[in-house]
Amino acid sequence: MRTQPQISLPLEWLAEERVFIAGHEFRLLVVRNMGALLAALPGDAEIPYWAILWESAVALAQWLVEHPEWVRGKRVLELGAGVGLCGLVAQVLGAQVVQSDYQPDALALCAYNARLNNMEPPAQLLMDWRDWQHNEQYEVILGSDLMYDRALHAPLLTVLGRALGPAGVALLADPWRDAGWEFADKLLASGWQLTLDSRVVSAQPQPREVLLIQGVIRSGLPATGGAAPALSAGHAPCRRG
Repeated sequence: MRTQPQISLPLEWLAEERVFIAGHEFRLLVVRNMGALLAALPGDAEIPYWAILWESAVALAQWLVEHPEWVRGKRVLELGAGVGLCGLVAQVLGAQVVQSDYQPDALALCAYNARLNNMEPPAQLLMDWRDWQHNEQYEVILGSDLMYDRALHAPLLTVLGRALGPAGVALLADPWRDAGWEFADKLLASGWQLTLDSRVVSAQPQPREVLLIQGVIRSGLPATGGAAPALSAGHAPCRRG
């Protein structure tokens, strides 16, 4: 019998969801009904965003399966792992994965979801961006739905600059929010070179467009300085998520 995840969120609010990524099936324990959960939570309760399967994670996972060479055989850090989908996909594709989150519950759920798919759970790192004490570097950093809170843009930039190794790449996904475009601008201004893409993911009540960002630190420029033209105004329309 599979051991239930040891998390603070009552298990009756969770359900197993089957996600198909380019023909590959992944089973994930996620929030069953976010609207009902929000209505039931006390007003001062912390919302368990970590237990939601976000469209951005699905979009990034799809992209990884279509481009396995980006992670195969590489050391990969998944930031804000949540339910762990992107890290699990990367591991299936041959990456050496570390899943990071500041929520112990999220990492417990990641490990459970790995076992749910008959996989060895990836290594884990319990760490807050605002107090980043991890000195290892990675060839690839994955992150989905990380950029929604502008107050966390500065620490996230610092973490990306410290954790990404030479010639490494950050692969980020955001559901076309203004804050996501603003973070892309900040990456450019900090000396990053970006390649942008987008894809539409099936969602309720309607499909969701997701912005995909490939970021590398430009040769000869520090990760915390430099200047670049604005991205959102000059490169693509900025829509509210």
